[in-house]
Amino acid sequence: MGAGHLLELEAPLLAPDLMVVEATNAWWKKHRRREMDMIDVEQAVTNLLAAGISWTSSAELVRPAARLATELGHPVYDCMYLALATSRSALLATADERLRRGAERVGVRVWRATT
Repeated sequence: MGAGHLLELEAPLLAPDLMVVEATNAWWKKHRRREMDMIDVEQAVTNLLAAGISWTSSAELVRPAARLATELGHPVYDCMYLALATSRSALLATADERLRRGAERVGVRVWRATT
């Protein structure tokens, strides 16, 4: 099961507001490679914003993310998710194996499709 399974869970979904920008940038890249039409990019953004995710301000997360990035030697933008999971005692959902290992190093539980 993939990330779509997360939407079926009854647990609240949390993300830094940075996620909207990251996802939209990825869809923009797909559009530039002619893998997505602009209307599909707009629909993907609409769907993401309607997914019921509780967005947390990046400004609230950047200090602890910087600390985690320094400790783990991992990029700050990824550590924003780790900082949020830490602050809310939440599971971290990621396909990034390096971030998964970092999360485990700092005691953050990682969501798995079987979790």
